[in-house]
Amino acid sequence: MATSYGTPTGFLAYCSERGITPPSVVTGAIQSALQVASEWLDNIYRPSFPGMKTGGRDQEREWPRAGATDIYGYAIPSDTVPNEITYATYEAALQDMNSPGSLSVDYTPPKYKRVSVHGAISVEYAQYDSLYDMQMRFAKVDMWLSVITASRGPTDTGHVGKAYRV
Repeated sequence: MATSYGTPTGFLAYCSERGITPPSVVTGAIQSALQVASEWLDNIYRPSFPGMKTGGRDQEREWPRAGATDIYGYAIPSDTVPNEITYATYEAALQDMNSPGSLSVDYTPPKYKRVSVHGAISVEYAQYDSLYDMQMRFAKVDMWLSVITASRGPTDTGHVGKAYRV
């Protein structure tokens, strides 16, 4: 099983097709970024991936998966990693290469949404539905994954139309 989604060659082709100049063309740096991006992608989006890992608990990455379908109901072959997963990994790798460590930021959300003092003290606490609401998110990654995860979320059971805070 692969330890990361995509390849350095595929990453460079993805960037070239979009007119993106990656910050480093050293193959080792690209492979490291792909590894970090793959781990991040699995950890952030795992709850919203359909199906189950084909290799069970021993499978390192979340893909390939058995019984997976996209939002249209089309089956995703159980012996492949969807292009959307690979492209989302490339976008996350770009983010990590442009801003090293950005995928592994420790984030503590603000405790207070609003505090005001006008004769009396008023405090409004921030509320989050889940850790998913507080995680670092990237629009291009979400865009690529939307065909696989749009109707699913960490606490969703597949209801279409659920909105998520990013």
